[in-house]
Amino acid sequence: MKYYSIFAIPIVRNQLIANTVLVVLASALVILRFVSRKLRRTNIWWDDVCIVGSLIHTYGMLGMHYQYAHVGMRRHVGEIPTENTIYIFKELVAYQIVYYNTMVLAKFSYLFFYLRIFVSRSFRLAAWACMACAAAYWLGSMLQVFLLCHPFAANWNQSIPGAHCASQNVAFSTIGAFNLVTDLMIIVLPLHFIRKLHMSRIMRVGLSAIFCVGFFISAITIIRIRVLTTVNFTDLPYSMIWAAFWSVTEPALAVANACVPMIGPVLRVAFPRWFSSRGAYVSNSAQPHSSAFKNSQRFRDGEYPLTRMDEGVTTIDVSAAGHKLEDDSNSANYKDHPEREPYDIIETSGINVRQEWSVTRQK
Repeated sequence: MKYYSIFAIPIVRNQLIANTVLVVLASALVILRFVSRKLRRTNIWWDDVCIVGSLIHTYGMLGMHYQYAHVGMRRHVGEIPTENTIYIFKELVAYQIVYYNTMVLAKFSYLFFYLRIFVSRSFRLAAWACMACAAAYWLGSMLQVFLLCHPFAANWNQSIPGAHCASQNVAFSTIGAFNLVTDLMIIVLPLHFIRKLHMSRIMRVGLSAIFCVGFFISAITIIRIRVLTTVNFTDLPYSMIWAAFWSVTEPALAVANACVPMIGPVLRVAFPRWFSSRGAYVSNSAQPHSSAFKNSQRFRDGEYPLTRMDEGVTTIDVSAAGHKLEDDSNSANYKDHPEREPYDIIETSGINVRQEWSVTRQK
């Protein structure tokens, strides 16, 4: 098998550089995600595990992109040895499997993140339904990989007697369409609930930016679907260049975007003047030693820009001299839901007021 320089063809070189930068960016954001977890002393959960798995698979995609360039990508099938062409078709099978694993793990990470922060029963049911759809997308994709050609070796050797393959362009485009539908479901799912949240304007702008990136990734999915319809499988080494490029770009951006909501604590430590928290109003009656102040302060320094129950709640603790105040700020029991933060969303548009009096008299 003959190997070629990955820098020989400018468009191949530029695509590899662009995808390498995106994967490095995604890696940096994943690291910052875990640094934020450490700063907040937050438990690692399935959303973190899935995003690491997705990143590892993205590295696999990037590695195969480099290998494609080594064995003759953007060269016509008649210009490279036959064994190179066979190798490219074999790698295409592995490329599909790794790509589908990458995307479904990214989807699961988004959905587990939703389950971590939203407590509404209706929302959680919808999130689990989306997860079932994502799992169905993955299962259908795997079946397509192994059932598209009969026998299986026909994927790279059409000279086998009785070999037959269904239209690969149609199969890839159909799977890509299901990928797009599940992406849109995941993006749209929390919008209705987020509109009800009490948050500052800068937080709304930040969330809007995150969702805009999500829609941008969906636009890349559409571009990828369009490119897949134009791939010429009789001259795959030459025609696959854009399909290979977008197949790395899409998961790299998905991984990066999944980590953006978690890096707030790191930004506040690194740039306190630019990313200082602005919490809700706290009554003057809640002094720094009161439970409401401590809960509110902890939440304002938290990881997610979401509304807590005691944002806007007045808690008054009164005690005679010499008697210790009892702080019940952490009395909520989260043992049944270890995945959740010590703050959850309360879907309400009203004002919640709770007054707690602890008055003792010394005889």
